[in-house]
Amino acid sequence: MLEGIPRDVAAQVTGELTIPTIGIGAGPDCDAQVLVIYDLLGITSRVRGVTPKFVKPYADLGDTIVSAARSYADDVREGRFPDDAHSFH
Repeated sequence: MLEGIPRDVAAQVTGELTIPTIGIGAGPDCDAQVLVIYDLLGITSRVRGVTPKFVKPYADLGDTIVSAARSYADDVREGRFPDDAHSFH
């Protein structure tokens, strides 16, 4: 695992090792790539206010998730959920 290192260093390490390298913020020359799901879905920047340089969000779900959680909490507080339709009989 090569994380947050210069691209040329990752390429050199990958070229010298006989085992696969996995990069996260180490450039495209590693044998494989990983991106934390929170970063991929655009959640991290919403929570922390900062997006790391190596992150490319493929969605912006942060606001959607926060809105859904608030709606759920409001419905529970106000007694709108669970209702009869969401209960077993």
